[in-house]
Amino acid sequence: MKQFLKFVAASFVGVILVLLFFIFILAIMAQSSAPQVNIESNSVLHLKLDSAIPELTDNVPQGQFGVSQSSAIGLNDITRLLDEASSDSKIKGIYLQTESVMANPTTAYSIARSISKFKESGKFVLGYGDYFSQSGYIIAAMADTLWLNPNGVVDLRGYGMTMPFFEDFSDKTGVDFDVYHAGKFKSAIEPYYRGEASAENRYQVQQYLGTYHDALARHIALERDLDAEEVDKVITDGLSQNIDDALSYGLIDGQLYEDDVEEILADMLDVKSPELVTLSTYATAHPKPTMNHNNKIAVIYAEGEVASGGEERGSISMEVYDEVFDRLEKNDKVKAVILRVNSPGGSAVTSDKFWKRVKDLKKQGKYIVASFGDYAASGGYYIAAAVDEIVSEPTTLTGSIGVFSMIPDFSEMSKDELGISWDTIGTGKRTFLYSTFISRSAADNALLTAQTERVYSSFKKVVAEGRDMTVEAVDEVAQGRVWSGEDALATGLIDTLGDLSTAVQMAAAAVDYDDYKILEYPIIEKTFYEELLESFSESVSIGPKPQVDLQSPMIRQLLTQVKIIEAASQTPQARMPFSILEQ
Repeated sequence: MKQFLKFVAASFVGVILVLLFFIFILAIMAQSSAPQVNIESNSVLHLKLDSAIPELTDNVPQGQFGVSQSSAIGLNDITRLLDEASSDSKIKGIYLQTESVMANPTTAYSIARSISKFKESGKFVLGYGDYFSQSGYIIAAMADTLWLNPNGVVDLRGYGMTMPFFEDFSDKTGVDFDVYHAGKFKSAIEPYYRGEASAENRYQVQQYLGTYHDALARHIALERDLDAEEVDKVITDGLSQNIDDALSYGLIDGQLYEDDVEEILADMLDVKSPELVTLSTYATAHPKPTMNHNNKIAVIYAEGEVASGGEERGSISMEVYDEVFDRLEKNDKVKAVILRVNSPGGSAVTSDKFWKRVKDLKKQGKYIVASFGDYAASGGYYIAAAVDEIVSEPTTLTGSIGVFSMIPDFSEMSKDELGISWDTIGTGKRTFLYSTFISRSAADNALLTAQTERVYSSFKKVVAEGRDMTVEAVDEVAQGRVWSGEDALATGLIDTLGDLSTAVQMAAAAVDYDDYKILEYPIIEKTFYEELLESFSESVSIGPKPQVDLQSPMIRQLLTQVKIIEAASQTPQARMPFSILEQ
């Protein structure tokens, strides 16, 4: 037996040593095989933007085993890189192939503005696509010349919101949802007790989708030099469904194949074949500059859902952001802070904790400006309520000041469908208040409704204090209603329209900075395994892509509903119905 144990121990140690040696060799190979990035003369920046675009680079949820598949370049870095490329003598122009951009309209317009600034350098911008989604076309419309595949489509059909409703599901399965909400427009909870959208919800959705629609028509008309009313008709009636339509309405300049466009690029540059530089390659060659400066402005990127806990990238939890606030409170050189919000909301408790840290930071004398991205709604608005000034994009979805909570009730399904009944033995009247297998009494429901109303009341007080409004005035624009940034300006929920650079300029002016360094938080540190995987990503195939499209509207909506049920069963939610999709 002793010999056997020695043999097992020796084998185990041997396996560990082999694994460690293998990892060591891989690391050396990855380091030695990592390409030396050198941008050649006469290069063209090739923009596809077909991966997720977070606010902060790599601030996206990690995959299985905590490893991200590839680097996700953030919106702020995209803007920076386009600015650097405009003055880079090696970059002669931009080749846009933004067929299906993974971004909401607000992000797409931000990138389009950066390309507009790039064009001021006098360099060319050409575009091509086999197909263009609306977000993709927002960016592609910036091209000096835009070509489409002979069988392609510029798919302009307006904006829509798909909403699953579970009333019949409840009737058929016996699964009920006990819902508690405050605010007549708080529609994120409607699917669980209605069969269709309420009149209030239908009205508010139509309003902010109309803002998206109008912005798209204005943008296309301006960039393509077309009549705005004619463009509006094309979108409204869905008139651009083949290349003949796209040509006749002036949405494109011609039809070509991809290799034809590359030949045109080669001729323009007088080379055999164009040197196309991807954004990720250009980012590697142009990392953020490091500089020492006594004047510092911090940018806190608060993006994703407001979570109850955890440290997942691309979400807002105090496990991550408490550390950020601790750093800034200790840093006397940071006089101004930008809170960049891109969130549909989530946990009301976490939203309140985050708001408290912002308020405490402000008490230290730091000037704080909030900048809103695609969303800053419900809990996303709550966390910014204490700042000095709020800047929003016209198409930002904001407001949604309301609260809901929900508890699934499986008691009927359990008894009628499975033949399982439940008895209880407890010591208190409220012992089973949150049970999913015990029906709640009228008194229980009254208690939970009162809890939800209490959180809603606190939410309104927080907004009233931060915006220098009365609670009554807040109540008029609250009720869970979602506003576009354009409309929020008139309600007093924001101070001005603009982007992140607008917010930075406002903060710098407030603290009298002419020159300063930007600090970005949270700090995203890649693990060893991520860096290793990234080193091999371009040369090693990791298998076929999944056949299920997890980005399809239906899948995304259903996954959203699952998240809402799970979160709302645990804590009151300050969250909006946030899946605004191209249909």
